[in-house]
Amino acid sequence: MKNIDEQFIKREMDFWNVPGLSLSIVKKGHEPYIKSFGWRDKENQLGVTDTTLFGIASCSKAMTSAVIAILIAEGKLDYDVPIINYIPDFAMMDEDATKRMTLRDMLCHRTGLGGHDAIWPVPKTLKEFSQLFSHLQPNSPFRSKPQYSNIIYAVIGYIAETVTGQSWPDLMKNYLFNPLNMTLANCQAKEMADFRNFAHPYQVLDGKLTKLPVWNVDVVAPAASVNCTAIDMSKWLTFLINKGRTSNGIQLIPEDIFKTMITKQVDFEDYFESDSELYATDGYAMGWKTGKYRGKSICRHTGKIEGYSCIQAFMPDDDLGISIMMNLHSPTVAIMHTILYSTIDSLLNLPRINWTYKFRDDKKPTAEDYKDCHVDVFHSIYPDAIPNEMPSHKLMKSYMAHSYEGIYYNSGYGFMKIVSQDDKLYMKYRDMFLLIKPYWSGNFRVDNVKEDILTMSIPLNFICNEEQKSIGLRIRFEPLIDDIVFFKKN
Repeated sequence: MKNIDEQFIKREMDFWNVPGLSLSIVKKGHEPYIKSFGWRDKENQLGVTDTTLFGIASCSKAMTSAVIAILIAEGKLDYDVPIINYIPDFAMMDEDATKRMTLRDMLCHRTGLGGHDAIWPVPKTLKEFSQLFSHLQPNSPFRSKPQYSNIIYAVIGYIAETVTGQSWPDLMKNYLFNPLNMTLANCQAKEMADFRNFAHPYQVLDGKLTKLPVWNVDVVAPAASVNCTAIDMSKWLTFLINKGRTSNGIQLIPEDIFKTMITKQVDFEDYFESDSELYATDGYAMGWKTGKYRGKSICRHTGKIEGYSCIQAFMPDDDLGISIMMNLHSPTVAIMHTILYSTIDSLLNLPRINWTYKFRDDKKPTAEDYKDCHVDVFHSIYPDAIPNEMPSHKLMKSYMAHSYEGIYYNSGYGFMKIVSQDDKLYMKYRDMFLLIKPYWSGNFRVDNVKEDILTMSIPLNFICNEEQKSIGLRIRFEPLIDDIVFFKKN
């Protein structure tokens, strides 16, 4: 396949400090173009190859949607049957949603439940995780608007496990990876970390490219856990441009179901992609964003997770599919779209646009640019809050008097532990151990709270009884709903 400017890709990688990248392109009538660049392990100078595994994060949702489409074709599921017919033990806090919610609602994110990414990762099965939902507050009425949700895709996986009797990893292999001959693709963190040729995840921290551990997101596997090579991605893209038909001619997803899967279900605006000139999104289908690129239909999805970024796109009317996988956390939205759009323009012989300078100038990214996934909820609520800078040993006396230390519990969010160390308070929750910073107003701030790809600064407030002893705490894990309340365990 001609017209691929590999030097351009290398220049963009250098500008954005991307360690490694794999590019897969398929076009009907042409041999797939597969090319890998840079390092899978920069410290040890190990290069990316076409069989290097990358995490594709939320691009996994499209594969989950494909598995559901196959199960619908087999008659095991239906887009429009309430899911309590498949999992009668499931409930939402909203009783109306419990009774009426369907796979169509879940796949296009219109359940009324947004976010709640603070509740994962946790060592639970998909079934155990799904049983938390009756304790999670929605932030809009059922079907009133789309709200992107990772956790709702975990429930989709639980439904598929229930009707097939197979685990999610086995489902993915038996229903998708094996039929498409995706020989190395998997959806478990340990399976990737144990593989000799995987791209180590990286993030720029304090101006330095830093290697990260592989983040285990198996509890929301249907939303974000697929690991894939460039070769396997080319097989997936070929399946898409063939409208659900495998390379050996099997119509795995009937064309009418395939069309439904990629057809816009709701209007949708992406939090990170609100500029309509740069991101041609008009809606969300089922695991896919829909829209027009220069007048041509395009289905695409981005994926970002700890140390990885991915974009996959296909143009059903032009028989073109492209994926870009990288082992960098952020900022990567610009480089992914620069390479994607430039490649489309070249392959479809469209008038050239200099996409590089649509997304950036010549100034190298600063430390602030690498904080594009940080959200300061605390100062949005308390803009005038003043830090309490009293000596820590004096503050500690107050903490002890109020009995802040202890174990706290919320039915949806689980256990949280407040501990002291070196005259300071810390929050131990999930896989995090974070400093609790005091303010004169009596509020506390917790920084670097990890929720999906975001790191957040959020307020925490203790609830005290008449004796001024702590009996609970309130924490703003979710900016758009009430504080999450944890009660102290005796």
